[in-house]
Amino acid sequence: MAPPPPSHPPPPPEQTPHNFNHIAVSVPDAAAAAKWYTTVLGFHELRPMSTADRALHPDNAIFKIYPPDLQRVRIAYLSTGDGVGFELFEFLEPRIAEPDGRANFAADYKRGGFFHVGVTTSDVEGLATKAVAAGAKRIGETVQVFGYEAMYLEDPWGNVVELLNCSFERLMSNRG
Repeated sequence: MAPPPPSHPPPPPEQTPHNFNHIAVSVPDAAAAAKWYTTVLGFHELRPMSTADRALHPDNAIFKIYPPDLQRVRIAYLSTGDGVGFELFEFLEPRIAEPDGRANFAADYKRGGFFHVGVTTSDVEGLATKAVAAGAKRIGETVQVFGYEAMYLEDPWGNVVELLNCSFERLMSNRG
């Protein structure tokens, strides 16, 4: 018996979806954040942290991308369970603009741009408990979305991480 047709036709080749390569998050302490993400979420360190310094290496690629006021930045290079890169940027000069170096979910969710990353886990409550014990903060309640569990938390630097017990594709497929 043939499988049922997909609920929507595949996109034409020129519109084939691309994969996420990596995500970069700004934090006030890249070493502490790398330890947290590897210990709590199980991300893997791909290579040692590096520091780019404009005075020492003005031709470094990062200085051809970022504005001239960026003088020094430290970067940790991690990988998620499905191979998506996760970079942690610690801007050393100039420092992060927030007074305490934290993101502010209550204020920031209303502005444009990224405001959370989603992580798949088989045990939302178990991972949330582990994260909170390691300095995270729960945001709201664990909720049911189309029969799956989801919840938000802030990492120790205020960046929002959504925990889900299914893939995004499974969560949103065939919902009409």
